[in-house]
Amino acid sequence: MIEPFLITNNLVGYVDGSIPCPSKTLPVTEGVTFPKENPNYPIWVSNDAYVRMLIISTISKASFRHVQGTTSRDLWFSLKKAYAPHSTSREYTLKTQLLRIEMHDDETPDAYLNRAKEYADVLIAIGEPVKDKDLGMLVVSGLREEYNGLKTTITARQSPTAFSELHALLSDHDYMLGKTRASVPSITTSFAANNALGSLSMTEPRQA
Repeated sequence: MIEPFLITNNLVGYVDGSIPCPSKTLPVTEGVTFPKENPNYPIWVSNDAYVRMLIISTISKASFRHVQGTTSRDLWFSLKKAYAPHSTSREYTLKTQLLRIEMHDDETPDAYLNRAKEYADVLIAIGEPVKDKDLGMLVVSGLREEYNGLKTTITARQSPTAFSELHALLSDHDYMLGKTRASVPSITTSFAANNALGSLSMTEPRQA
């Protein structure tokens, strides 16, 4: 989770409000004609943008619809507001959806992984995180039949496959499957052409 990282790096104040945004300029003092730029302001803006980037990097694409505001605090609370309501029935529904997750016939690997990540993100938000290895196993289990070979390979591993590894594994599988399918027509065409040539040579009339 990102919150422990923010705490250990003294950045949590940007999302909980304890490190508020300073004013752009310093108070005008006697003898000063124009306001002087506050040197702490650009530092705060830079740090806040960094925290915002960290938060965004940890959420799924599907969760982006909940992102609101221009500061890390705005973003943090928009996500908490979207996912905070916690009830036993909500927890049960989310866990059931994840336990029974299956890849739809028309669903791309990216869409499938994003759907699983969204369920996991919501469970994290309500304080019921799923272990990464468990999430990976559930997602692999729900893959379509065309991925059976990959499922066998993954489940045969001695160490569990992390959820973060699945995107590359699925992409490689689809690439190899595409190459295999592309080679089939060319082999069939070549075989048909050879048969046609053989037939022509056999039926060619003899010259007197």
